[in-house]
Formats: sequence, C-alpha cells, structure tokens
Amino acid sequence: MSPRDLLIIGGVAAKEQLSVLEQGVDIVVGTPGRLDDLISTGKLNLSQVRFLVLDECDGLLTAGYTDFIMRIYNQIPQVTSDGKRLQVIVCSATLHSFDVKKLSEKIMHFPTWVDLKGEDSVPETVHQVVVPVNPKTDRLWERLGRNHIRTDEVHAKDNTKPGASTPEMWSEAIKVLKGEYTVRAIKEHKMDQAIIFCRTKIDCDNMEQYFIQQGGGQQFSCVCLHGDRKPNERKHNLERFKRQEVKFLICTDVAARGIDIRGVPYVINVTLPDEKQNYVHRIGRVGRAERMGLAISLVAMEKEKVWYHVCPNRGKGCTKTRLKEEGGCTIWYNEKELLSEIEEHLKCTITQCEPDIKVPVDEFDGKVTYGQRRTGGGGLYKGHVDMLAPTVQELAALEKEAQTSFLHLGYLPNQLFRAF
Repeated sequence: MSPRDLLIIGGVAAKEQLSVLEQGVDIVVGTPGRLDDLISTGKLNLSQVRFLVLDECDGLLTAGYTDFIMRIYNQIPQVTSDGKRLQVIVCSATLHSFDVKKLSEKIMHFPTWVDLKGEDSVPETVHQVVVPVNPKTDRLWERLGRNHIRTDEVHAKDNTKPGASTPEMWSEAIKVLKGEYTVRAIKEHKMDQAIIFCRTKIDCDNMEQYFIQQGGGQQFSCVCLHGDRKPNERKHNLERFKRQEVKFLICTDVAARGIDIRGVPYVINVTLPDEKQNYVHRIGRVGRAERMGLAISLVAMEKEKVWYHVCPNRGKGCTKTRLKEEGGCTIWYNEKELLSEIEEHLKCTITQCEPDIKVPVDEFDGKVTYGQRRTGGGGLYKGHVDMLAPTVQELAALEKEAQTSFLHLGYLPNQLFRAF
C-alpha cells in the first residue's frame, strides 16, 4: 500500500487538512506556522513519529524557529514501542553553519555528516562585483526631489533633508541611491532576466512599485515573492518568471529558498544579507550549467538604519522606529563589515566597480554574454592539451614498461622468490 501523505501549509482551508488527518497519514510535510497550530491544539499527534526531517534547517534557525523545533523534538518519543530510536535528518545547503552544528548537538546522537558540496566557494561561471554606495561622494540623491524610490519609513520621524548631515540623513540617502543604482544596473547591462534580492518584504514591495513607475512594460516587468503574498500568488509569480513572461523576480532570502531556477544571467543584491551563507545562496542562482552569470552587490559605505522586527506582529503595521536596545524595531546595518566577513569566508577580494556599474573585463574570460555558455574555453583547453601532450606520452611509455615488467614477474614466480 502506498504511503499516505498530507501537506500542511497556510493559505489552505484547515478544515480540509483536518479531514485528511483524522483518517490517518504516514507522512506530514508542513510549514512552521500551521504545524505549530495543529500540534499545540492536539490535532496532530506526534507519539508515533519515527523520522523527523528538517529541510533548509539553517533558514528555519535564522527565521527564529529554534524553540519550535525543540518543542516538536521533545514531543516525539526518542525510542518507539518496537525499540527503534528516533531518526533525525537535517538538510541544509550550508551544513557548515555554526547554528546548524549547535542544533545537531542537542537533537542528534553521533550524527553522520554527508557533505555533497564542501566549504562554500564561488563557481567559475559566476562573476561577482561590488558597487559602493556612497552618499557623501555621489550627491544624486539631493537632485532627485521626490522622483525616487519610496523608502521603508524607518526615518519617518527624522530630519533627513539635505544639509542635516546626520547619520539618519546619510542612511535615507543610501536607500534612495540603491533604487537608482538598481535601475542603472538594469539599463547598463540591458538585463533581460534577473533575480533582485531585497532585505525585507517592504523593500520588495517598494522596488516593485518603483519599477512600475519606471514604466513597467517590457523593460521593467517584474513580480514579487515574499511571505506576505498569498501562496497562490507566489506560485503564479514564480511560474511567470520561469516562463520569462516577466524579466525580474524581486524577493527576500526566505522566499527564494528551495525554488528551482537555473541559469539566471544576473542577480542584484540591493542589500547584503546578514548571514554570509545567504550570500553564497544568492549568487548561486547565476552561472549554473556552465552558463556565465553576474552578481552585483550594492554596498553602503555608511551605516544604514533598517527594520529589525522583534514585535509580536513581525512588522505588520509597526511604527517603532527607535533602535532595538531602546525598545524599538530598528538596527544600524553595517554593510562594509558584512562585506569583509563575506570576503574572508570566501577567501577572496570581490572586484569593485564605479557607480556607473560598468563591470571590468575579466582577464581570463574577456568579454562575456551573461546567461550564455562560456566561450573561448575550448581554445584554451586545446592549447593546454597540446602543451601537456609530450609529458603525457612519456608517462604512457613509463606505464607500459611498468606493466610489462609486472606481467613478466607474475609469470616467473620461482625466479622472483629465489632472488630473496
């Protein structure tokens, strides 16, 4: 008999899920919110569970679900009635994450680590560049008036007018410049498809609206993907992007996890992620299947004040613009420091380019067309083979001599042993 399974997610009538659950199922797959509801109300009984699988575990931990995971784990019998131990399986693209290792020490006994990738690295098919965003040297933000991207209202109560020369003014200027630089990058590289990563859901919404203000249409057609969009809308938006009905997918890190998108020519990081592993996740979207890709990161040269919601409603309707340590829901974000951590993690220095976002020609690849297969590689490969050919021939002759000698000794065993 085939195993009976049930998908438990928000956006679907709970009544339908409960009806299936009451009939009994073998496998339950779900998201934390709806699972927590069913477990806490006793609708989902965990007493017979034998396997606990945590997919994208690092993302769950970053999103603050550590306590939820521990509650589930503590409700599942560690040894079943037939004497079998609970099997815990943790899947993550960043197994080397400190938080994942720390969790494994709590819920796993002598775990076996299966690493299919090794330490984080950047594929050869990915070009990555940093665009410094410096409001002190690029005063474009002063000349735009109100013709700029709508910002996240972190500074709604601050004086951010030009001339204030306060950290809040520079922070607001950074937000404005990042909108301009994103549009500039699209135009400079004539992007026909890209994933654009924003830090928060409101940043995604504001970028989507700004693209519409730019005319939308063929050049700036886009869709949004984040947790406040209904599941059906997220699915529809993703499919439209995959079918290339729209050019740009604007999303958060959480929404982008697990989506299967390959060979995207461009990624724009409007803000660097606070987890260096997420940077690797992001740029891993480009340059797949031997196709060249370009990852552009807009990095603020001054600290930017951003939302960091600790309120119960997770930001919905929140106006607490004071800093977290003052009882508010904001922090000062230091992208220069984050960039240093990323470069140290990847053991490389990421190329910087000017605000015009003209990417320097790579010395090895020369001029490339992002989204297409690498060119020139065949010629380089052939030259390398020609250079090594004499050495390979010499090795082949030595191998033949060694094999002949071995066979000769194998057929004359008595002579071999007499020599000793």
